[in-house]
Amino acid sequence: MKRSNVNRTVAALVAVGVVLTACSGDADDSSSEAEPAVEDDRNAEEVEDAEDVFAPDEPNREPAEEPAHEPADDGGSRSAEEPADAPVSGGDDMDAEVGMAAESEATTDAEGGLFGAEPDVPSDRLDGNTFEDYGYRDFVETSDDPLSTFALDVDTGSYTVMRRWLDEGVLPPIESVRPEEYVNAFSYDYDEPRDGLEISVDGGPSPFDEDNVLVRIGVQGEIVDDDERGPAALTFVVDTSGSMDRDDRLGLVKESLEILVDELDDDDTVAIVTYSDAAGVVLYPTPVAERDVILDAIDHLGPGGSTNLEAGLRTGYALASEAFRDGGINRVVLASDGVANVGVTDPDDLARMIRDDADRGINLVTVGFGMGNFNDVTMEQLADQGDGFYAYVDTDDEAERLFEDELTSTLLTVAKDAKIQVEFDPDIVEAYRLIGFENRGVRDSDFRNDEVDAGELGAGHQVTAIYELELQRGVDLDDRDEIGEVFLRWEDPDDGDVIEIDEDIDLRDVEADWEDADLDFRLATVVAVFAEVLRDNPYATDIEMASLVAEAERLAAEYGDDDVDELAWLIEQAADLM
Repeated sequence: MKRSNVNRTVAALVAVGVVLTACSGDADDSSSEAEPAVEDDRNAEEVEDAEDVFAPDEPNREPAEEPAHEPADDGGSRSAEEPADAPVSGGDDMDAEVGMAAESEATTDAEGGLFGAEPDVPSDRLDGNTFEDYGYRDFVETSDDPLSTFALDVDTGSYTVMRRWLDEGVLPPIESVRPEEYVNAFSYDYDEPRDGLEISVDGGPSPFDEDNVLVRIGVQGEIVDDDERGPAALTFVVDTSGSMDRDDRLGLVKESLEILVDELDDDDTVAIVTYSDAAGVVLYPTPVAERDVILDAIDHLGPGGSTNLEAGLRTGYALASEAFRDGGINRVVLASDGVANVGVTDPDDLARMIRDDADRGINLVTVGFGMGNFNDVTMEQLADQGDGFYAYVDTDDEAERLFEDELTSTLLTVAKDAKIQVEFDPDIVEAYRLIGFENRGVRDSDFRNDEVDAGELGAGHQVTAIYELELQRGVDLDDRDEIGEVFLRWEDPDDGDVIEIDEDIDLRDVEADWEDADLDFRLATVVAVFAEVLRDNPYATDIEMASLVAEAERLAAEYGDDDVDELAWLIEQAADLM
């Protein structure tokens, strides 16, 4: 849906953009000063002079201020609020949540990448005390650790949260921005698997540093027609506490559930649990053939009281267990602002409470509503531990997109505990960094440990990961050398078999010129860059917003798609606020 008229005619000047979608931003002035950027002229002659090819309209400016976050010099992700001298664990023993097996000292090019230098500093951000800052990933020296391992994640909530803030004329909180969720918010034309999952790989120049390249790894889930899936047993757990007494909360929840019910098959079942001070069953499992009964129950939902999320989840999962359908689809759908102030309130404790149910095949989808006292941390962690996904609904259009177009088509799980391991060749790749996935890390040694929890993908789901690579001296993008390999491993939910596939990363997959890169690659890159800028990642210090806006407008003109039109508008809005 369009929010304003985007100028579809793009000036011939710019071209280029690589961005990891970003979704939030409260500028809480996280500030430990970084070491000065290290000049590095390693392969300026090997890669096309991106600064000339993709120069911004304005002349290059002086390098921007030092990055607000200091890159870790011994591994790990760095938090925006973490002191520069704070210890960061590294190696294969590091906490999996940090997501890095080992990190090396990062080197950044003061000249910047495709979008030039941006002199302005983000301002006027909202307080993000309901979000968690997972930091950002530094470059890893490939000679120290050639392996990068993480769990797949199909969440998109961070992107929609960002849109909500920008719609209201405010930058999102920095800690609300999870770049992978920005990128996942868009659909790409990946190879379709015959069974389970499929890998796609391509790449192009990096907007962050003219000497570097980006590699995009796409995973496509098998597409299953609605008439091929088994019957579904859905249990709605609806927050009806006083904090939900707004049209953009409970009002939008009711509209969303009505949309979903209209999309379900007659032999599916729906149950409804509500919670405020306590929890209660509003509707026991009822066949969707009795739509009027279900819709009437939804219509009579009303707010009031405190927020006992624990009671709601316990009652909801108990009801889902009673309605469990062998060989079918069993889901709990939590609709809430994430607030919990009665009973168990800690997100980690709530998440542990539902882990056993997830292992039994009752998956959780969390859908966030409202803003102000919204608890993003609770909603995201519950979805991760519940083997489902997290989305956020901010408008009627988003409710329709999620509940009519997406949720029903992705109900069927096609891959359990899916994880990726990428192995880079240290003779060609000097260093790498994964953009996003900071809280989805898996120890390298656990990649083939099938007891380790990872990510679930529904039918048609996609996951996109973007790496920035520093190449060794003398590497020519015209060579066809293999620079790495992608391994993808998951469990088949039908028979429990573990499947592993792999795909080579060849330099021939990486275009030297932005204009030659795949259109979807350019879109994913622009989204990723946008996210990195919004979360004040020091590697995005030299990105010029005017150039990013121009490239987004050019993509909008090429795609002719409402979602890409809206992206261009959002980037323009953010640029005006910086």
